[in-house]
Amino acid sequence: MLIDVTEVKKEDRHIEVIATDIADLAMMGFGSVKNCKSVYNALNEKYTHVNFNIIRTKSDLDKIVFRKPDLVFTGIKYVVFNEDKITKNIKGKIWISEYFDNAGINYTGSGKEAIELEFSKDDAKKRVAEFGINTAPYFIAKPGMYKTADELPVSFPLFIKPLREGDGKGIGNDSIIYNFESYQNKVETIHTLFKQSALVEKYLNGREFTVSILGLDFINEPKALPIEITFSDKNLYSKILGYETKKENNEIVIAIENGDIFDSVVSIAKRSFIALGARDYGRIDIIMDENDCLYFLEANLAPGMTQRPNDIDCSYFPRACFINNHITYQETVQEIAEIAFNRMEKTLMQEIEGSY
Repeated sequence: MLIDVTEVKKEDRHIEVIATDIADLAMMGFGSVKNCKSVYNALNEKYTHVNFNIIRTKSDLDKIVFRKPDLVFTGIKYVVFNEDKITKNIKGKIWISEYFDNAGINYTGSGKEAIELEFSKDDAKKRVAEFGINTAPYFIAKPGMYKTADELPVSFPLFIKPLREGDGKGIGNDSIIYNFESYQNKVETIHTLFKQSALVEKYLNGREFTVSILGLDFINEPKALPIEITFSDKNLYSKILGYETKKENNEIVIAIENGDIFDSVVSIAKRSFIALGARDYGRIDIIMDENDCLYFLEANLAPGMTQRPNDIDCSYFPRACFINNHITYQETVQEIAEIAFNRMEKTLMQEIEGSY
């Protein structure tokens, strides 16, 4: 008996996937070179010409421009060359979005302005607040800036984290602050370890949500796919989403069953994404206070893309897509590529129509 096995025809597209293994720059995006390789594998299932690149020098970027791909699928936000120690405040960054914009090459994700807003948590909070979106009261602090508890712009309890870090770095049990001595210690620790200021927010001890965003661009309304992050251990300090908690994958991610909460979380996420001028895809984190009021927490416009054997165990971004739309990791990656292709084609059509 003959079985007709029809090979799936791939789409004729040229895509370059980029990653880097320079210092900790790989963490500032999909999470690792391995994660970028998973993205490459997903794209290779659908498209004819997909290349994988590890960026170590500027010439590596120049070679990609020379090849003139249809799309660069970027898993990093910026690169810095010839530096032994990489910090968020370092000068000489080559912003990936700006580099490919200047070269006229289409790429996935948001432009430089939106990435810079996401990069600085206080600037992101200011921008969304301008659009009428709630954010927790906050201030920026350096060691020695305030001498007594009475001088602090926001009252205890507080939540303190690095101003420019992601992936839960600098967040731990010592991030919840109830007195001035603990405040001083945490601000000093952040300055010592990360060479940057601290973001000090009013502590909101409520439910936490994260929302995957898929959309054409900031002009068109994006699609929002929310999930709730919860914990089996109800201990206060077990609920802190720090670096170790995320790395160990100890948190529980569930669908939002309450329709009113679902709609409210989706609304804030979409409005925040648009307010930041983001495009293509991203993730918006939202928190609830004790009165069930929702607040924008932060944005991640190049969210982690860790793949695991089960789609329900992947990073938050692909996991939210699976929980809400039952699409696999591979399908999520491919949809991001299609969003970027469609955006560029729409832009070209608008330019053609405008020339008449």
